[in-house]
Amino acid sequence: MIRSLSVIACIMVMFVSCKTSVAEKQKIELKNQLIGLTNAHNARQLGGYRIGDQFIKKNLLLRSAKLSGLSKEDSILLGEKYKVQCIYDFRGKDESLSAPDVIPGKARYLSLALSFTGGERQFDVKFESEEQMIGMLLQYADHPSVQAMCTSMYDLIFFEESSKEVYRQFFADLLTTNPEEGAVLWHCTQGKDRAGCASAMLLAALGANRELIMADFILSKSYYDPMASQIKTETETQKIVINTLISANPEIFEATLDKVDAKYGSLRNYLTTCIGVTPEMMNVLRDRYLE
Repeated sequence: MIRSLSVIACIMVMFVSCKTSVAEKQKIELKNQLIGLTNAHNARQLGGYRIGDQFIKKNLLLRSAKLSGLSKEDSILLGEKYKVQCIYDFRGKDESLSAPDVIPGKARYLSLALSFTGGERQFDVKFESEEQMIGMLLQYADHPSVQAMCTSMYDLIFFEESSKEVYRQFFADLLTTNPEEGAVLWHCTQGKDRAGCASAMLLAALGANRELIMADFILSKSYYDPMASQIKTETETQKIVINTLISANPEIFEATLDKVDAKYGSLRNYLTTCIGVTPEMMNVLRDRYLE
């Protein structure tokens, strides 16, 4: 009897050890993903993330905030080290016109202006400065449109037909690029919402699970939290608005992913059903970007 219990105990230890090793979390830190730009916020890469028994190749899949302030050194870095071959800009038209990207090297530029309701309603809010934008958010934190932006932004990005078309174009063009020729970079204004959703979709196409997708999203919060913490808020509503629109709100993003799962079963099924990314296309992306 004692021997039987010993055998069972050994088996249980082996099972727990195996389970622990399989479930071991990746150590994902912002500092390991940053790509060295000095004049572009939240500039980082997907390279190095583990998906199953493979890793995303480094220095090929880049994401950032707007590139309008790139320094000469930033441009050289993107052009020579990363050999960026295409810039995907998810900003609305007014945003892009008011702060045009600095295009590094010989990179191709593609505007993928993300708008809603047939292009009538866009994320095109113009401010003279970041200070003015923050002031407006604080002043109108209780306004229904600001509240709707906080709670419904990712729903709009994932479920509006015009948004889906933008991401269809993104994947269609991405598949025409050759990673042997260099990196691709996608961005919006802050590099966390529209660009963040592009990252989530691409990670799903590469086979990433929810845990990794959320870990990548949370890096935007890690990046912007220090900035948000410097903004003085007087009400809980103001605090939520700043933590969502200036920093990043993982709870709201994950709530939208839950809706995607409820409607389509998974983010990968959503990609196939709504964005037209077929299993064959996903295999091509995995062959190109995983090692």
